[in-house]
Amino acid sequence: MEYRRLAEELEHELRGIYSVTNNIVKQCHLAIELCRNLLTDFRYLVRQQGFDSLESEITFFKSIKQVPLENLIYHFELKSFEVNFPKNSKELQGKSIRKKLKKLDSFFSRNVDFVQYIEQGKTYLDDKYFTREYFGESNISHSMSYYRDPEFSTSHEILLAKLKVNKRLAIYLRKRRDGLETNTLPSLSTNANSLQWTSSRTDMTELAYSLKKNGSINFGDASIREIINALERAFNFQVGDPYKTFSEIKIRKKSRTKFLDELSIGLLSAMEDDDF
Repeated sequence: MEYRRLAEELEHELRGIYSVTNNIVKQCHLAIELCRNLLTDFRYLVRQQGFDSLESEITFFKSIKQVPLENLIYHFELKSFEVNFPKNSKELQGKSIRKKLKKLDSFFSRNVDFVQYIEQGKTYLDDKYFTREYFGESNISHSMSYYRDPEFSTSHEILLAKLKVNKRLAIYLRKRRDGLETNTLPSLSTNANSLQWTSSRTDMTELAYSLKKNGSINFGDASIREIINALERAFNFQVGDPYKTFSEIKIRKKSRTKFLDELSIGLLSAMEDDDF
C-alpha cells in the first residue's frame, strides 16, 4: 500500500533530522515541515484514490495517518514548550515541568473512556471513530486545528494522536526534570530510534505470558513482571497490572489468544505476499 510506504519513509526521515542539528527547537521545526508535507500528500491521494473498503479506511485513519499526525502534534507541542521554557531559574523550570505534567494527567482523566478503549484493543466503535462519515460528531476542542478537512479527517483521529503524543511528552518531561541539575537535555534521537508499542496492553500481556510459558526468555526462568518490564522499556509503553489483565484475557467470550491469532494470520499473509 502506497500510504504505508510513505509513512515508513517519513519515520526514516525523522530519524535522519537528528543528525543535522542538536538544537531541539530546530529539530522540531524540521520534523513539523516533514509531517505537514506528508499530510498534504496523503490528503491528495485520499481524494484521488479513496479506499476500497471500510477496513482500509479505518486502517488508514487509525494507524497510517497517525504517523505524520502524531509526530506533527508532538513536535509542535515540544517546540512550544521549549521556546517558552524558563532559561535561568531552576525553580521556575521545575514549576513549568510540573505544570505541564499536571495538564497531561488532566487529559488522561478527561478522556479515560477513550484511553481504555484504545489500550484494551477494542474495535467495536472504530467505524464511528475512524471513518469520515462521523466526522461531525467530534467532541474535541483545540486551540489549534492541525488538519480538520471533513474529506480527510475523522471524529477521533486527533484524540488518538493526542493520547500517543501525551505519553511521549510525559517521558520527555520526566527526563527534562531529571536533567535540570546537570543542565542535560533529553536526546530526541533516542526517542526517534526507539520503537513504540501501538497495540493494546492486553496484546502485550498476551505476548508476555506466551514468551514465559514457551520458555523463550531465560529458558523460562524470567518472571512475568520481568518480561513485562523489558517489553515496556523496549516499546515505551505501560501495561499496568499484567496479572489483572491476564485474568481479563482468560474470561474472553471469543478467542482467548486474539493477538497471537492475528500475528499468525499476519505472518501467513506476509509469506503469501512474498510468493508473488
